[in-house]
Amino acid sequence: MEGLVNFLNDIAIGASWLLPTACYIAACYCFIVAVWGMWQQSQPQNPFVGKPWVPYLSLVLSGAFAAFDRILTKSATSAKLNVQVSLKSASPTGYTDGTSPIAGTGPHDAIIEIVKDFSLFFETFGAWVAFFALLSWQGAMTGKNNRSKLGLVCQFALGVALLNPVKEANWLLSYWPS
Repeated sequence: MEGLVNFLNDIAIGASWLLPTACYIAACYCFIVAVWGMWQQSQPQNPFVGKPWVPYLSLVLSGAFAAFDRILTKSATSAKLNVQVSLKSASPTGYTDGTSPIAGTGPHDAIIEIVKDFSLFFETFGAWVAFFALLSWQGAMTGKNNRSKLGLVCQFALGVALLNPVKEANWLLSYWPS
């Protein structure tokens, strides 16, 4: 199992290096869509005739992508997860490798230790889920995809919940019979 944990942690570190790049590319894309949309408002072939708010919302999303780590930190604070997200390090949520082997008095402790071992992967995956929720929201408002807004809010909330998998695992296992 140690090899699987190391492999997934390496994938998570690689994905956490790519996330800031993806955020800045998405911020540039949203900014270009916003400027182009504002320019198109005065043209006769305006593609946003029924949606004049799209360029302005795209400008807001550009700022959200540029400050994505702060958005995730504020969302995690609202969810009482006590997570500080930083896109400037190799591990976006400050993961420290687990050193204790699986031990404890039962399956509850074993599951918690496994979740602790895989927590870097869960945290990085959660950040990417939240990123793709915002990106899909931009596509839904411009008409490029047919995603529901409530589904995207749920996707973003799931991504934020995955930022602290140990707390969520403890909450889920609190319903486990002793």
